[in-house]
Amino acid sequence: MKKLFTILVSLLVTASVYSQTYNVNTFYAELGGYVIKTDGTNGVVVAMQDQGAYYWVEAEAMVNDASKHDSNGAKFNDWRLPTKDELNLIYKQKESIGGFSTYSYWSSTEYGSASEWDQDFNGGYQNPISQEDKDNVRAVRAF
Repeated sequence: MKKLFTILVSLLVTASVYSQTYNVNTFYAELGGYVIKTDGTNGVVVAMQDQGAYYWVEAEAMVNDASKHDSNGAKFNDWRLPTKDELNLIYKQKESIGGFSTYSYWSSTEYGSASEWDQDFNGGYQNPISQEDKDNVRAVRAF
């Protein structure tokens, strides 16, 4: 009877771990950041600190540099630049997330052959910018 009880408790604990649900506008250390969108079990988190300001060719490499993340974010190596739409979600939640520059941030969304979309975190405007300019980087990852 004791063995059966132990097995049932183990199954319940395992089930509860895999049935974790997540909420938008919430920080989760186990995900490495702040949830900007989710269906409850899958979604996107943004890193809790900037990775710096870089030219486009450097920006994509910096998102997975563990030294550019806090201790929670450094545990993951699947960071990427946000899409234009994800960057806009981050902008809308910037006060809750915190730690943003008032300057612009790179997105991964292309605009022509030598430009990408960025977003100004002072006024919220999205603009195409040359890959030869520097912009801030804030990584996201899917969960």
